[in-house]
Amino acid sequence: MNKFENYYADKYEFKNLELTLARIDNALNEAEFTQSTLGKIIHLAGTNGKGSTSYFLYQMLNISGYPSALFTSPHILKVNERIAYNNTEISDDDMDSIFEKYKNIIIKHNLSYFECIFFISMIYFSYKTPAFTILETGLGGRYDATNTSLINNKLCVITSMGYDHAAYLGNNIYSIINEKIGIIRKDSSVILAYNKPYVLNYIKSKIDNVIECVEKEDIKEIPAYPYPYNENYATALKIYEKLTNKPFNDDIILNLPPCRMEKIGNVILDGSHNMQGILKIRSTWKKQNISAIILTVTNDRDIKNTAEILKTVCHNIIITTLPENIRSINNYNSDDIIFIENPIEAYKYASHKYNGNILVTGSFYLCAILKEYIKGADNV
Repeated sequence: MNKFENYYADKYEFKNLELTLARIDNALNEAEFTQSTLGKIIHLAGTNGKGSTSYFLYQMLNISGYPSALFTSPHILKVNERIAYNNTEISDDDMDSIFEKYKNIIIKHNLSYFECIFFISMIYFSYKTPAFTILETGLGGRYDATNTSLINNKLCVITSMGYDHAAYLGNNIYSIINEKIGIIRKDSSVILAYNKPYVLNYIKSKIDNVIECVEKEDIKEIPAYPYPYNENYATALKIYEKLTNKPFNDDIILNLPPCRMEKIGNVILDGSHNMQGILKIRSTWKKQNISAIILTVTNDRDIKNTAEILKTVCHNIIITTLPENIRSINNYNSDDIIFIENPIEAYKYASHKYNGNILVTGSFYLCAILKEYIKGADNV
């Protein structure tokens, strides 16, 4: 682990998470950060589609010759993945150098794990002075660290909306939308991804600076980007065209983010962290040859309902946990669902018992654990 990871290894701030921008604002102020070093800023919030929309846009800009930065979450194999510039992740040396230089500020303002990653990214990007900086929110919007008050003039993008993080954001769709659109400032311009009409109408009733909406006719059937990624690609195209005033060559095939429909041998890694995403997982895979599903979620998710939905894809479901993660579910009792605590053992069990494709879904951290194990086993 790098020095940042060592410092946060046992902090467990999710036990006492206070939603506020004061910590990150004060830390960035003391570090003398200014948003003018980041070029044009694109800030994305929403329930689903943020990661792939950000990743598509990042590739489009880099391919077109625009020096671009990307802050995203979660990571799959290593935290450095969250901070990238011109298709290169931040190095351990650069991350350690920034962490050590500003460690007193980080400690003084008691930055959380996520806040510190974001803080490091802002310092790192300010050194690089990109033409465009893409920021993906982590949790919500209004009190997300990426929504620091030091960044105001920006293009805001609201992706697909649904239920997510109800414990922090509210337990109805309108309170959740209000939290997500909290990233929008009075001087922001706004692009809305394709959403249900009542969602779009509600957002438009709350803000008056929408410049573009992705319509159904903007979304094409593209074999390289199956649903829902074709919707997110259409959103990225809309953003790109607004930023550059020119079309993108859509003959160029872009990559999906890691652990989205990613296949290694007979294992499909397709993470989804909320119920709306699980419904899309069902839509994508229910007519495919899936012989078993390995699944886990954090303890704030409805694992029983998730498992019931996924039974329409495959009846052979194995629920597991996230080792050394205090937010992980730790048990599950059911007559028709297998529980295996260790995810590696769950994978070994599925591999020996079932023929055909194994779908790994739910937590992206589960996808990360099994991706690392499978790739390591292949190299032995």
